Amino acid sequence: MLSAVLPLRQSAAPASIAMPYAPQVRLPDGSLATPQHYKLYQQNPDSVAELLSQISFDQHTLLFCDQDQQGMYLQTGLIGRENYEHGQRLRPHKLVYGRRWRIDSDMPDHEIVQTAFLAIKKAREHEVRELLTIHLPHSTRASAPLSSHQDMALMQTQAAFLQAPPATRRMLKAERTDALRTRLQSLGFAQRPVHLLHAEQRRNGDMLLDLQIGAAPLARHLEGDFPEFSDLQFSITVPGNAPHQLMYALMDALIQHSDRYVEQHFRVNGFARFSRDLDPQAIAALSLQSRPYARDMRDARFATAFQQANFAVDAARAAPLGSGKLADINRSKLQQFPALGGHLPAGYAPGTSVPAGFASWRTHLAGIDEMSSK
Repeated sequence: MLSAVLPLRQSAAPASIAMPYAPQVRLPDGSLATPQHYKLYQQNPDSVAELLSQISFDQHTLLFCDQDQQGMYLQTGLIGRENYEHGQRLRPHKLVYGRRWRIDSDMPDHEIVQTAFLAIKKAREHEVRELLTIHLPHSTRASAPLSSHQDMALMQTQAAFLQAPPATRRMLKAERTDALRTRLQSLGFAQRPVHLLHAEQRRNGDMLLDLQIGAAPLARHLEGDFPEFSDLQFSITVPGNAPHQLMYALMDALIQHSDRYVEQHFRVNGFARFSRDLDPQAIAALSLQSRPYARDMRDARFATAFQQANFAVDAARAAPLGSGKLADINRSKLQQFPALGGHLPAGYAPGTSVPAGFASWRTHLAGIDEMSSK
């Protein structure tokens, strides 16, 4: 597992407390609980680390948490190998890091968990994009054109060269199948071939392809990386007159398979929060049961605390408009909505400013208590 599930440490400064006068809700099993949306959060690196320690996924994925001058962040680490090495020897393991995902101090626990979930998915997507390769005619080298390492500035200067030629005529099914089979033979995933099992033309002219990931070379088989893709069978749809989109459709399917794998194996204290084994109707029923707003807002004291807490969080997240070209673009877009609600960027309207919010829920509580006593 990614990490052992550690018991939460008791600290003098808890990461969350219930809002003043917050009621509890009764759950389907009869127990009472304070739902997350009735809590105030003040995260710190220790509380984030404690939460991440309760997440498990696999032996090759690590989660880190730290703080720099810009604030707190979490980060993934993947133990893998050099994707671009295609030799016949066993490749040594290497540790690579994903981007830093920022964590606000007022972020609820579930949003931190969702951020870790997304960070793992995107780190794996980065690897999947490097593993789908193409061999061009008369070249001995493979390329990963849909990876994240293409030079956008150079691509922009060569836009005409990169554009796929338009279809000049309607192709017959046999021609479409042959064109797709030829392109498929030039593609590989994790140094494995991709086989065409069956091709079927849909009524709109699109081609439905049943594919299978083939066997890996001996060295890659012994390494045993990405076993969830071994012998994988799946289907994709490619526009009938656009065979060049085969690689895009194939990439979409591979990323989707990776995402589903994360959904099924990502755990929080052993609970598969994002598994598709969970019934959406049951999730909806629990969500509605935990949000009896009509009942709870009858308490004016809690209604005040609830509204002020949400205001503070939203106001603190309002971005500054800034200056320069980007500010001009954003200002032009905002001006198209003169009655726009929400918290406008600081500096958008001359002479006005967005409330900065509260530094923490502790100072916010002091304001609520003072207001309640009046």
